[in-house]
Amino acid sequence: MACARHLANRGIPVHVILDRSPDDLSGIAATQYRTLDAMSVPTTTDTEALTHSVSQRVIVDTLIGYGLDGAVRSPASGMIERLNELSEPILSLDVPSGLDATTGERLGVAVTPTRTITLALPKTGLKEVTGSLYLADISIPPTVYERLGIEYDRPFGPDDWVELQR
Repeated sequence: MACARHLANRGIPVHVILDRSPDDLSGIAATQYRTLDAMSVPTTTDTEALTHSVSQRVIVDTLIGYGLDGAVRSPASGMIERLNELSEPILSLDVPSGLDATTGERLGVAVTPTRTITLALPKTGLKEVTGSLYLADISIPPTVYERLGIEYDRPFGPDDWVELQR
């Protein structure tokens, strides 16, 4: 939902499909939902919304995070099966839903993404992930990458900073 919020803030049309009623959300998810609701971002639990093709559509998979423990259960399993039937590109954030982030094991059904953008650090379970794999900078100090022996390229150089005119 945070991804949807950021995209909507940039004028990109988004539609969010939840795996449960908004009334069943709690914590951060409930807060994110309330923000989307206040922004009038359309949300539904109806996976049939996936069948309404839109030109230049990209599906963003954020259904299940890296902490998946055990096989994917319904209704998420049905949503993943439906996603994998679609022809549009799928971008998984952090880890494809249904994949164990550490082992790479498919825990029942798993999303087959076109691209995966993993956050902060590479997950060992992503070695065999389908599609392209990217590491997104979320402001982890370069020292962390150095200590782990991970090649790190700074996302910004000296020419990326422009002095604002007052």
